[in-house]
Amino acid sequence: MKKTLINWDFMRFLRLGIGLWLGYTAITEHQLIIGVMAGLFLIQAMMNIGCGSKGCNLPFNKNNINQKVEDLSFEELKQKQ
Repeated sequence: MKKTLINWDFMRFLRLGIGLWLGYTAITEHQLIIGVMAGLFLIQAMMNIGCGSKGCNLPFNKNNINQKVEDLSFEELKQKQ
């Protein structure tokens, strides 16, 4: 319970606002899919889960920049007629 009440930042408030807005829209328009989306946003806001502070991108590894690409050899395949 304490986890849901602490560390509220902009993204949690944004997810909560989007979830509440989608929930209201789902109820007034009688749309189940929008209600499911609202539930997902509300769960993300309450449990503070999402992409994280670095975003949804893969981590950038600086060690791979200096590696040289080896020459590749190709063999041509011909189709028999």
